[in-house]
Amino acid sequence: MRGARAFKLLPGLFLVLAVGCGGGDSGPSETASSRAAEGWTLFESGDYEGAIEKFDRAVILDLTYADAYNGRGWSYARLDSLSRSLNDFGRAIARTGQGAALADFYAGSSPVYRDIETRPSHFDSAVVFASDALALDRRYIFSHDSDFDWHDLHLIMAQAYFALNDYTSANARVDSLGGNVQNPASPSFVEDLAEEIERLETIWGN
Repeated sequence: MRGARAFKLLPGLFLVLAVGCGGGDSGPSETASSRAAEGWTLFESGDYEGAIEKFDRAVILDLTYADAYNGRGWSYARLDSLSRSLNDFGRAIARTGQGAALADFYAGSSPVYRDIETRPSHFDSAVVFASDALALDRRYIFSHDSDFDWHDLHLIMAQAYFALNDYTSANARVDSLGGNVQNPASPSFVEDLAEEIERLETIWGN
């Protein structure tokens, strides 16, 4: 009888052990998406280094999770680690098919290419990526920082075109931003265009 009673107690014991091991203080299971979500929360608060740690963990959990690379790319960009930023945006793009998610990767890459001087034809790349983002969403707004939107992409294109001496295209981007379009026939056209782009940067630059 004692042995039978002890046997009947065992299922209850297993239940206690199962609850203790599988739930309780350990919290929900860790996933790449949950760590990336924590990373974005830190990103939005301005803690870019903390965000990178979370995105790093998300990548470890799932090497194919594109949004972890995306978040790390944006975070590195905010810290001016431009080469690392581009590497992560490239990984995000490689892990994503066609779709709206690509707009974030392209939009994030554009200002980095504008600013990274170690890459040949970086101004050309800034234009291409801004154009690609706008092709996917012509009124693009970055969901994790609404201050960065389609205005910034047109401004980046204006700046890049100007740097490439393509003043006609730069003037067209000024028009897209509702700026003062300059007269190409004016002897001070280039100087006037530069001043207008600088003025627009004070309004839309981010």
